[in-house]
Amino acid sequence: MSENQFFKSIHLRGFLSFPPDSEPFEMKPLNVLVGPNGAGKSNLIEAFELLQATPTNFAQAIRDGGGPSEWIWKGLEKNRIAHIDATIGPAPTQTPQYLRYKLSFSDVSHRVEVVDEVIEELKPFQKGAEDVFFYYRFQNGRPAINVRKKSGGYSKRQLEKDKLASDQSVLSQRKDPELYPEVTWVGSQFGAIQTFREWSFGRYAPIREPQRADLPADRLLPDARNLALILNHIEHRDGRRLTEMIHRFLPRFERLTTPIFGGQVQFYLHERGLSDPIPPTRLSDGTIRFLSLVSLLLAPNPPSLLCIEEPELGLHPDAVALMAELLVEVSQRTQLVVTTHSDTLVSALSAHVDSVVVCENLGDGTVMERLDADRLKVWLDKYKLGEIWRMGELGGNP
Repeated sequence: MSENQFFKSIHLRGFLSFPPDSEPFEMKPLNVLVGPNGAGKSNLIEAFELLQATPTNFAQAIRDGGGPSEWIWKGLEKNRIAHIDATIGPAPTQTPQYLRYKLSFSDVSHRVEVVDEVIEELKPFQKGAEDVFFYYRFQNGRPAINVRKKSGGYSKRQLEKDKLASDQSVLSQRKDPELYPEVTWVGSQFGAIQTFREWSFGRYAPIREPQRADLPADRLLPDARNLALILNHIEHRDGRRLTEMIHRFLPRFERLTTPIFGGQVQFYLHERGLSDPIPPTRLSDGTIRFLSLVSLLLAPNPPSLLCIEEPELGLHPDAVALMAELLVEVSQRTQLVVTTHSDTLVSALSAHVDSVVVCENLGDGTVMERLDADRLKVWLDKYKLGEIWRMGELGGNP
């Protein structure tokens, strides 16, 4: 497994459109989800957004999504608990290895309640052991945590259930890199997950206005209101790849400038044949979107996981193919989950068949199946992957 692949697998049961008997999903560095509307592609990203909220305010994230009842499987089979079970790592434990993180929650009088939470090693800590070493376990209301001792090793400490907020993850309630280094590490990695789903690029979008110069410069914010700072940061570190990508998208592009005046920063595109640069207020929606995607993917400090919904929107087909190329490249530095309805993007992944995942919901819940290059070899000798999908040979069609 790639060292840049944080999630080895995720298993969603009784969660949104994933039924109680759903299968685990084995992840790869690049995971491009295709399928009809309503198949459940976005629900996978919703799970990652909940994990992102665990070290801050899990209960608020549940409320923002309509309350706990809206997150729990609504199928005919009665189910009152939603489960998120992930294999992550490798963790910087005393002997680096993969960890299992489990979170289960239910609806209790219209309030979310965490009914189980586990952080444990994936394999037994010694040969012949029946159990694995754990860092935290809820244990049916008898929570326990292992504390790192200064002398080395750990000591198990029982926690009082009443002193833990029942609607929050332990990741937001126990943060100490010296006492709980593994628990703290899991929280920091989950908190670093980034999702981009609801960008606005219209004429009056904040992304087009002068931006505060004191916003973060190392990661793009969800509404991209710090785009100018990110572009400035990338340009000053090593802007060759950024310049190359913009030039391939816009051949008349010459250079990018990001002047800072009075505590505000703005970006401008300089084009061949023009005497003055073009501000973002006059750029097309597609150009702004492309700049945002490129700055997101080329940011110098990649997150543990990056999720992007439909990056093809507003882009010319040639630009979509260019974006697919960049997704493959960036997946060598960080793990990606991408949803798409673009056969052009899928075709651009014909040499990376196993990065494409077909999502379907035939009435019994979401099912995800990764494509197999060997099974499709005969088809790929004649057609591009997106063409095969459009012909209905892969599934994932209405």
